[in-house]
Amino acid sequence: MIPCPKFTSRLTRVRNAVTGIILRPFRWFSPATQLALGFTFLVGSTSLLLVRWPLSPKSIGVFVLVLASYFVLWRFVESRGTYDNLSISRRRAFALAGSAIVVETALMRFGFLVAAGLAAQSTQAPLNAASVWALTIPFAAASLLVTMLLNRQLGLILGIIASIFAGLLAPSGAQATLFAFISCSAAVYGIKRYRERQSITLAGLVVAGVNCVTALALMVFSQLPLTLTGVVVVASCAIGGGLLTIIFAAGGVPINESLFGVLTDIRLLELSNADLPVLSQLALRAPGTNQHSHAVGQLAEDASRAIGANALLARIGSLYHDIGKVAAPEHFVENQTGRNPHDRLRPVQSAKIITSHVIYGLKLAREIGLPKRVADFIPQHHGTRTLHFFLQKAAGQARNGEKINEAEFRYPGPKPQFKEAAILMLADSAEAAARSLAHPDHESVRAIVARIFDAIIADGQLDESNLSLRELTQIRETLIGSLNALYHPRIDYPGFNVATPAPSEKEPAGDEERGVTYANAADVPINASGEVEDEAIKRVNGK
Repeated sequence: MIPCPKFTSRLTRVRNAVTGIILRPFRWFSPATQLALGFTFLVGSTSLLLVRWPLSPKSIGVFVLVLASYFVLWRFVESRGTYDNLSISRRRAFALAGSAIVVETALMRFGFLVAAGLAAQSTQAPLNAASVWALTIPFAAASLLVTMLLNRQLGLILGIIASIFAGLLAPSGAQATLFAFISCSAAVYGIKRYRERQSITLAGLVVAGVNCVTALALMVFSQLPLTLTGVVVVASCAIGGGLLTIIFAAGGVPINESLFGVLTDIRLLELSNADLPVLSQLALRAPGTNQHSHAVGQLAEDASRAIGANALLARIGSLYHDIGKVAAPEHFVENQTGRNPHDRLRPVQSAKIITSHVIYGLKLAREIGLPKRVADFIPQHHGTRTLHFFLQKAAGQARNGEKINEAEFRYPGPKPQFKEAAILMLADSAEAAARSLAHPDHESVRAIVARIFDAIIADGQLDESNLSLRELTQIRETLIGSLNALYHPRIDYPGFNVATPAPSEKEPAGDEERGVTYANAADVPINASGEVEDEAIKRVNGK
């Protein structure tokens, strides 16, 4: 067995260890206690930022307003349910939104103090007006951040709360509240799906433009003199607020992605980089598995798109679903070029090696900091299926009275918990079976895909995935079409094609080909759980 490589530096391992030590005290509390402590911290810190010193009876009203704002925010987050498309829980979504409000409030408090100081240094209008300098405050930074990382509705709620807090901090409360709300609304509706970094810049420019128009409108409403200098200064400050929104939102995105485990499209695209150590090692040490992962990724992406699931998540999850095979690549059929090492092992040993790629894959995912939703593909794409062929071999080799523990031949699970993981389970087995066909044609592909679907459904592996029968039908037809496109026969060119021998029932691969192929679809070793167990088949003519 090839030694397992290290995919992280010593510095990263030390950093992970220190982070674990720091976060360990938080794990001593129950989730409800953690929520209560977090809620108290958010209310307390925000209230301290909003109240004016020395404290007065008005401070009690501020505290009650802050408490009500966070309660409304929590109820809204709770009513939205789990953010499945972003793989973030309700508590994490609330923590992200709440921390964004705290930071936004701190920015506004600091901004109004700086604006007052700059206005006091000037005697010429409009530079002597603190309200003009306050236009540079990035009121929409938190709303833009939450809109990109969570969703538009929550971003708008955050904008309303930030606008109310801006009114409490500003000398001219009503105008500040109106300006901040319009700025936040522009940020929320000025960005589409966050799939590229420049989306933040474009949204910030929209905010800058809307800020400029709103500031000039408020200038007219306030009956300030419309001088050229005044218009330029007001417009420049308003545009500056939009540019600062870009800076703070862009800086907050990667921090919050890592801190709260938000899985954005940008993060997924970064994980597709083939130069990442784990993917480059997979390609080097297990080229057959790497090719299989890319093929399955394309199938899963097509099937996810057909039913409206997250196609990008399915493709990236497919790239990492078999990373555990780097520990023993030669024990998996797609990487074998000669004899099958399982022919020399006891069935229970073979089953342990095959199922352990899931356990090692999860360990490797934690080591490299793979997002949880992507790491979930590793155990869930096999579910709790049993290696029936190895189990039958063990039963056949058992001595009198020897009991066979079926649990030793079963994957640890769990079953697929979301649609993309279920699609990967189906695509993984379908691609492996189609690749095993010596001469794949439309009828053979349809037969093995239908066989795999029936077996997986009968085994109950999709019971927790929320897939409907209609979606399963769409997935099956999409996989059949994609597999036919992937393994379609080539056109014969007279004089350039080498004659192929007549196919036999089983055609072991030579040294130049990986795995083993079968002439008939019925011969592909698909077990009762829909798993393709090529490794369990003894090679007859292998070298």
